[in-house]
Amino acid sequence: MMRDTWYKLLVTLVVFHLLTAAALGAEPLSASPSSSLEEQAASLQRRLDQLEPAKPEKMLELPGDREAAAYYPTDTIPAAHVIADGKRIPFRVIQNDPLYQRPVYEEHWHSTYWGGRWSCIPARIHHALHRLFATYDIGLSHVMSFTTDVGVDFPIFQDETDLDLYLVVFQTKVCAVYTKGNQVVVVGAPARYGVQTLTVKTGDLRPSNTDKWLLVQLVTPTGDEVDYTHISYVEPDFWEKQIRKAKERGLRGRE
Repeated sequence: MMRDTWYKLLVTLVVFHLLTAAALGAEPLSASPSSSLEEQAASLQRRLDQLEPAKPEKMLELPGDREAAAYYPTDTIPAAHVIADGKRIPFRVIQNDPLYQRPVYEEHWHSTYWGGRWSCIPARIHHALHRLFATYDIGLSHVMSFTTDVGVDFPIFQDETDLDLYLVVFQTKVCAVYTKGNQVVVVGAPARYGVQTLTVKTGDLRPSNTDKWLLVQLVTPTGDEVDYTHISYVEPDFWEKQIRKAKERGLRGRE
């Protein structure tokens, strides 16, 4: 009943928009003059479904975060101890723009872009709260979704035998990366503007528990945490294994 009432309200709003647009000489809402009011209302409903939760609620985490938490490492130590007792590992800066200013909105976050794939308001707020993001080059669709969500593009170097972990860091000048156990600590000086994308080799990481995810932390030079994220650990020969599996499937297909 509530959904029917809401649907009728959408139709009323569309009619109001069309009448107002006609009176002002503006373009109508629909991209197709022949589309019916019901079609336009249905389109608005789909966009609304992409924008917000089905009901008013307070969200402290995104859907799926609770299930993912089961894989978060629990034997963590303060970041300052990782810096003092951990291993300093090399990193490569593949993108550096110290004048970059994070936009408050991007056109591809609009609900009409790709069916609203990146328009979810809780997700947009979640990303805006963070300065640190982590990903792997493990698929074109995955990389596209990541870069569109984060709002920056960066070059991808697919290494078949030595996988890279990509770290996008906003408003920070990174100076060092340390690791110990399932923790990766990125050290940098906070800044008002800027973006850096850097890579570290997963072969340089030695997680104490490969069944758990990595805790990646962004900290100041004194070890104070600025931001953090979690990501699963992927072996350095990930692509080599994928190529081997593809060849094996091809051989079986010809039998």
